[in-house]
Amino acid sequence: MNGRLKNAAVALSNTNLTAVYTVPTNFTAIVKDIFLTNVDGTSAVDATLKYTDTSASATFSLVSTKSVPADDFLRIEDANIFLEEGDILKAQAGAANDLEVTAFIEERYKPQG
Repeated sequence: MNGRLKNAAVALSNTNLTAVYTVPTNFTAIVKDIFLTNVDGTSAVDATLKYTDTSASATFSLVSTKSVPADDFLRIEDANIFLEEGDILKAQAGAANDLEVTAFIEERYKPQG
């Protein structure tokens, strides 16, 4: 398997559950580290992180309404979350424009056949 490193990031401009990263066709992925960064200088924000296993048509919580203090971050270090083709890492903020999410990912090519 050939691997490649990738960053995926999103600034959450609303309070909807939002895709951060989707595993591309013919790849698997390992999410190595995740930063949930509160960019609001005065207020804490609740952060939720989930992933959707598309083969099981199910979504699972990784972090649920965790408060991130103002101008601070939550780091999920050595996460090693294994995702398959089409799976989706998602995030949600308790307040719009307060949370940025960055994931550091290793993608591995999975040839057909």
